[in-house]
Amino acid sequence: MKKSTKQQNIDKMIRYFKSNPQGYSSRQLADHLGCDMKTIQNYYDDLRANYVEGVELVKIKKGYYTIVDHRSPIDHAAIEIEKKVYLKLAVEVLEGLTDISRHHDEVVDDLKLRKVNTAYYVKPEEYEKLNTDKEEIELLEDAILEDAVIIFRYKGRDYHVEPYRLVNFDGIWYLYGKDKEEHTSSPYKTWMLEFIDDVEVDLQHKHTMPDALIDQHLEEADSALSVIGEAQFDVHLKVSAHVAEIFTRRNHFPDQKHTIQEDGSLLVTSTISSYFDIDPEIKSWFPHIEILEPREYRQEFLLQIEQYREKFKEEIEALCKTQE
Repeated sequence: MKKSTKQQNIDKMIRYFKSNPQGYSSRQLADHLGCDMKTIQNYYDDLRANYVEGVELVKIKKGYYTIVDHRSPIDHAAIEIEKKVYLKLAVEVLEGLTDISRHHDEVVDDLKLRKVNTAYYVKPEEYEKLNTDKEEIELLEDAILEDAVIIFRYKGRDYHVEPYRLVNFDGIWYLYGKDKEEHTSSPYKTWMLEFIDDVEVDLQHKHTMPDALIDQHLEEADSALSVIGEAQFDVHLKVSAHVAEIFTRRNHFPDQKHTIQEDGSLLVTSTISSYFDIDPEIKSWFPHIEILEPREYRQEFLLQIEQYREKFKEEIEALCKTQE
């Protein structure tokens, strides 16, 4: 369930107070939250009435207040919440920038830890810049937060959509939602933000998809082209012993399970809803991986290999001759 504006603002007040033990005036709080003085006074009354258990409003001097947080610092659940609070605060700071995308390169450079003397190197995943000041992005954000329905044009076609989230798969930004005019297959789809134009928000019609179910769908999606909602099936693979040790260091496929064979190879099972969920990863491990089942997927993959070999047949034959 979404938090009310009141809950959000009181949470933001507490974080704001924590950033400065010297406290703030009511006017400073009103400016920070974008509300009037009367609303701030109502929030003061709520805090005095123990609206947030364990958080006490304290008057420093005339017109200036701070808070005392009596919540136990050793409460592990509270610690996890605090982590999320700080992450949310960082996002709110970024939202204050006129154009986040301008700071993309600077942030990526900092993430690489090049400015400090360290034994570690962290290679951040490259991602597409997102211009949050673009009119279409702002309209999509508003529609998502209001549970509204939208109409937009995408690659020459008009879509009528319930927008759920702006998501990033493999560094590319997409709109994830439900195509209201799709009745023959799964209506849950993704559209690349780069190609979305002429967005119209219909506030008169709203969807009722619960946030928890939306997040569950996204947790189960392993790629932008995963067809969420369709029947799932198993794919069986064999990984050669030559790469088995490094392969088992992490999961490469959705719902991955593996067993080690006597020769050191691996039998791997993955549960998917679309071949695209695993196809790019399989190709990245080729030729050390073999598709066993489904048979039609194995045949399709072998046909792709043959077509590739045929395309470069002359070059391959020339290379083979040089190796003789």
